[in-house]
Amino acid sequence: MKKNLASNSIFLALAVAAGLSAATVTSHGQGIVASGTLSGVSGTGNTFDYTLILNNAVSATTSIEGFWYGWIPGHFFLPSTPSSASGGISGWTATIDGGSIQFQGTDANAIAPGGSATFTFVSTNTPADLAGTSGGLPIGDSVAYPGTINVSGTSPNEVFAVQSVTQSVPEPSLFSLLAGGLLGCLFVGRRNLRQPAME
Repeated sequence: MKKNLASNSIFLALAVAAGLSAATVTSHGQGIVASGTLSGVSGTGNTFDYTLILNNAVSATTSIEGFWYGWIPGHFFLPSTPSSASGGISGWTATIDGGSIQFQGTDANAIAPGGSATFTFVSTNTPADLAGTSGGLPIGDSVAYPGTINVSGTSPNEVFAVQSVTQSVPEPSLFSLLAGGLLGCLFVGRRNLRQPAME
């Protein structure tokens, strides 16, 4: 009897754990599941050209139609106002709003589950600046919307942090690779000529 009671208790505990796990997976699969990465390169003057890639996970059930970068209700995160911004999908608009940028699409060009889009902007802030925090919160904190961007935050949306702020290093050109290889060959050949022949 005690053995059956112990077995039933273990079975019940496992069933509850499995149920909680399934509920967690299900809740993550609802609505928008957004993520983003940002990379920057030196631009003209003292500016940086940024490329922001916004993803909507395959597990999402809702498309992204609006994206407010560097903002959550009550907080504008960017240390300075960007000088320009553009939407990466045809028909998307970009509106600079102080220390943030609003990217707005339409139902016709929304980012479907499993899709992504690229956005750009120019700022005097360095990649290190944008990788930091403001008021203890990540500067990359943003909101993705299933419809029109709204300040109230009352409609369903996804709050997430844009990650991986890095400064890209230009790849070496073909010419520099060839020149480096040629110099290496000359160095090895010269060293071989200076060594006495072994008998």
